[in-house]
Amino acid sequence: MEVDKVIHSACTASEEDLKSLVHHPSSKVISKILLNLKLTEELVIIIANRKNVNPEVLESISADIRWKDSYRIKLALCKNPKTPQRISLSLVKSLKIFDVADLTRNQNVPINLRIKAEAGIIEKILSLPLGIKMTLARRSSSNILVRLIKDGMKEVVAICLDSPYITEGDICKIISMKKITTQVIRQIANHPKWSCRYNVQWALVLNNYTPLSCVVNFLKNIKTTDLKELYNIPALPPSTKPFIYRELLEREEV
Repeated sequence: MEVDKVIHSACTASEEDLKSLVHHPSSKVISKILLNLKLTEELVIIIANRKNVNPEVLESISADIRWKDSYRIKLALCKNPKTPQRISLSLVKSLKIFDVADLTRNQNVPINLRIKAEAGIIEKILSLPLGIKMTLARRSSSNILVRLIKDGMKEVVAICLDSPYITEGDICKIISMKKITTQVIRQIANHPKWSCRYNVQWALVLNNYTPLSCVVNFLKNIKTTDLKELYNIPALPPSTKPFIYRELLEREEV
């Protein structure tokens, strides 16, 4: 009965009363609140951020003409995993690029939304100025970081390589790319975190652009059985073969 009373008064409650009502656990109450003419943008944002309301409530917010120009409400709806995907996928197109970048790392939103967010940024990367690329490198998901590294701008690559969102698998994938630049390979080969990883060292040994001085150091860390396998890989740079032979000789494996 108490909920019925609240539902009855929600449409006409004062702005002050609405401040507490927007936190009400009943979605029926929230639906009635959305009809209240005294409802403010700030209060709608509170509702749009709630993860425990029905998707219909969030759909009603998106359809309300009063809030169609509110950027903050659009952003809140995109961040809310309860927002129907057809709505969030539509709204993401109107978000600022850095907010879209944040969405790509948000594990709470549906994967389809993250994929669309990533695609929207990736298709713009080549035309973006350096400063924006550097900021994206600090805020984006691994797929965007890989694309930024492939783009090859030294300052951007340095930020991407330091990102906690890029993985060893991503780094090995980048090293194996046919069109990756010499500069990128050198930056990876000299990076304090990635140059110490066994799989990264293996991939770098097979890359024609890796400095020989780095290759020689990496060979010292590679297991003897793996060295023998490397020696017989057709893709191995010819200049590297003598150094593998020398390393095996030193281990008395020749």
